[in-house]
Amino acid sequence: MNSIIVIEDDPAILRGLADNLRHESYEVLTAADGEKGFQLISQRNPDLVILDLMLPGLNGYEVCRQMRRNGLDTPVLMLTAIDQEAARIQGFEAGADDYVAKPFSLRELLGRVRAILRRKNHGLDEARMIQVGFLPGDIPQMPGLRMGAVWRPVQAVGGDYYDVIKIDANTVAVCIADVCGKGLPAAMLMSNLQAAARAYASEALGPGALCERVNRMMCVNTPSNNFISFFYAVMDTRRKKLTYCNAGHNPPILLRSGGCIQRLDCGGGILGVFADWQYKECEIAFDSGDRLLMYTDGITEAQNSEGEEFGDRRLSDLMIGLQGASPGELTEIVVSTVSAFSNGNFKDDVTVLAVEVPPAACLVKSGSGTTNPASQILKSEIANWTAEALPVQSAISDFRI
Repeated sequence: MNSIIVIEDDPAILRGLADNLRHESYEVLTAADGEKGFQLISQRNPDLVILDLMLPGLNGYEVCRQMRRNGLDTPVLMLTAIDQEAARIQGFEAGADDYVAKPFSLRELLGRVRAILRRKNHGLDEARMIQVGFLPGDIPQMPGLRMGAVWRPVQAVGGDYYDVIKIDANTVAVCIADVCGKGLPAAMLMSNLQAAARAYASEALGPGALCERVNRMMCVNTPSNNFISFFYAVMDTRRKKLTYCNAGHNPPILLRSGGCIQRLDCGGGILGVFADWQYKECEIAFDSGDRLLMYTDGITEAQNSEGEEFGDRRLSDLMIGLQGASPGELTEIVVSTVSAFSNGNFKDDVTVLAVEVPPAACLVKSGSGTTNPASQILKSEIANWTAEALPVQSAISDFRI
């Protein structure tokens, strides 16, 4: 369902537009002045804004300008009682996409709404296909490692990114990143990051050196009001070692086979701010039974109906409770649980990537007739979690790519 925000100070017009748009099966939110309207746009990031130009306080022209200055590319349909060329041109220069003159024909307005959303949805569908092509189609599985991932943008495209890059027979690089912002602008920065990370990974750079080079490149390509958090790690299955650098990203959770939790926060600042920043790397053991969970802040900052965030503690507890799940199962259950917690109302892109060095008990041959103990542990832990730690009120959805 497409969402539309209507900003109009005439109560009769506002109510009439909202009722008719809802009758057309759109989700509609309203505001009667420019300031509240802009706040609503920033919070909800709708598919379309219908905007009266003559508003009290912050007028429609300035609302439009602020949207574009803040990187919001939401289409804007102007409503104007001044049906003059100069007023229309001023609106287009402020960032509007179309206009309807007052008094307007409801049929014409609805026709323009459908046309704008049709163009937007078609372009975003193509952009999504391109962006999905940047992500690993099939995660390369290596002897001694198991991996799984879920990627879910809050719009058709987004600024979250993950990758799995096989370096040689014993070494694989994994990374996850979050570009500030949402939608197409964030997706374009993400594509630059993906190209840079893959190019430098092919040179077999260490994580610290790779982050320094990617940072210098992103400082050239990133607008001043944008930045990127990034985590990059190299796993050596022969040496049972993990070397990583965290560039301002949510510290991934390393769950040791014995149940101990470690946060991977060694590294440096976010990418794309200062070109001369230096980054350090840390090497740690990554042995049998250890598992690493990487995620973006759309997971921990998801809120329930009372405004409470899911948070790091719940995520850690969930990971501990699902030690019997495979990495693929773990990532899907994390996203499904957070969705249930927030009633499916994600405000930000969501990405989860899990890597595990499987314990010997999990290496059961297919068709051997032996039951994998992980499946039994998984069933009981899910039951315990949903019944006691985090009750859910709606069906869990599957967000597999």
